[in-house]
Amino acid sequence: MNEHPRVAVTEPSRPRKRLGRFILPLALIVLAGLAAQGVVQRRNATSKLARWTDKRAIVSVALVSPRLDSSPRSFILPGQVWPFYDAAIEAQVSGYVKEWRTDYGAFVKKGEVLAVIDTPDLDQRIARARQLVARAKSAEAFADLTSQRWNALRATGAVSQQASDATASHARVEQADVAAAVADLNRLLAWKAFANVVAPFDGVVTARNIDIGSYVTVSGKHPPLFKVADIHAVRIYVSAPENYASDLHEGVAATMTLTQQPGRVFHAAVVTTSHAIDVKSRTLLVELNAANFDRALTPGAYVNVSFSLPKTSGAALRIPSSALAIGPNGVSVATIVNGRARFKKIVVAHDYGVEVEVASGVSLHDRLIDNPGDGLVDGDPVRIGKPDRVMASAAGI
Repeated sequence: MNEHPRVAVTEPSRPRKRLGRFILPLALIVLAGLAAQGVVQRRNATSKLARWTDKRAIVSVALVSPRLDSSPRSFILPGQVWPFYDAAIEAQVSGYVKEWRTDYGAFVKKGEVLAVIDTPDLDQRIARARQLVARAKSAEAFADLTSQRWNALRATGAVSQQASDATASHARVEQADVAAAVADLNRLLAWKAFANVVAPFDGVVTARNIDIGSYVTVSGKHPPLFKVADIHAVRIYVSAPENYASDLHEGVAATMTLTQQPGRVFHAAVVTTSHAIDVKSRTLLVELNAANFDRALTPGAYVNVSFSLPKTSGAALRIPSSALAIGPNGVSVATIVNGRARFKKIVVAHDYGVEVEVASGVSLHDRLIDNPGDGLVDGDPVRIGKPDRVMASAAGI
């Protein structure tokens, strides 16, 4: 029996097993490294985001600086021109306008007739009053004659003393009736004089509300017949804010300008004030007088009144109005102390519009935050956004 040849079989080597032993740990090490790197990157990104957010959360502000002002205090207030005298002439008698002699813009003298009113009813009353006067005088003459006769008879004893006294008393009554009739006639004649409408003073006619044939009455329900204004001088009325009340008094000088007369300056002076603050507008009514010989200042005109007041003490501290913060506790400003906002309460002495004069609360060396927002509170961190705005704002105050 043939035997198969024997083949020597040797075990194969195991290099793959050995390689596998190193690949798995290596892969784990790589994965761990990648994971660690991702964690580090995320931490760095989170830290950067936090720093960026914190940086953005700090309010960026601009600064302004107070300044000293030693110049005279000046301010401009609006005013309105009024005539020195202004009369609305009403009808004093009822009737029809017979004629009018002056129109708008006419310059008239005191006592000059402006219009004539026809008064037929009043004329009839005057005629009757004249008749009553004549009747009373006739009765008085008869009573006086009778009294004289009875007094003569009394001397002869022909009449009694009582009868003589009665006739004398009747004569005195008739005298009183004459006086009453004459007084009534004079009253009607004085009333009739108002049929001539006259100017109460030298001035200009600024209104005429009648025409020939117009019926006028003394009821006062109709517009005035005429308006006459005396404009040889004018009054200027200014409503001054309350904080100027102590500065504006009799004798304070002022200058005025009008838009319709550019380049011309008018001079005026305070003559009086209302000496009371209006509770609604919180203003003081101030009256100034100005000469107006050339009639350049027309009643009703709008004027800009400029007051210049001398300093009562040394230089004043001024800050821009944009630095003010108005809150429930009053007026304050925001300063920067160690990189944080610190609010200081101040006392405003005068308000000049774009800037205010501060009586107390800040010093010349304080750095003030311009336009502090409503969201800025005491202690908030801030940073100066544009340092150059400090000099610009300070120079522009």
